[in-house]
Amino acid sequence: MATTQAQRASLFNTLAELMGTEDAETLMEQLPPSGWDNIATKDDLKVLAATFTAALAETRVAFTDALSETNAAMQAGFAQAAVERAGLVKSQAELVRSQARNLYVTVSTIVLASISIWIALLAAPAGG
Repeated sequence: MATTQAQRASLFNTLAELMGTEDAETLMEQLPPSGWDNIATKDDLKVLAATFTAALAETRVAFTDALSETNAAMQAGFAQAAVERAGLVKSQAELVRSQARNLYVTVSTIVLASISIWIALLAAPAGG
């Protein structure tokens, strides 16, 4: 049961008569201002610690789950980027192959034309 302000005042007056005002004030300062039922006990602190520890563990699990999901999403993104890069490299290789083939045909045509011109020049009659 909580002590009322009137009860505290009555106690102080009684103590002041018996012990003197200074000693009564010293003793009254040692009493909690709102009663003993509002003072936390060791059991209260143990319950609070257990609640805090459980909340911390839940937070750790949630953080670990979120981190795992983020890592999985990043890995999927990296895998997708690798697939896209492989496709680009393949396209680039096909383009280079096509350009090399076109260059080969062009050079071959020029070489054959040059040879044909030289044959025609060398086979032509000398006088005319």
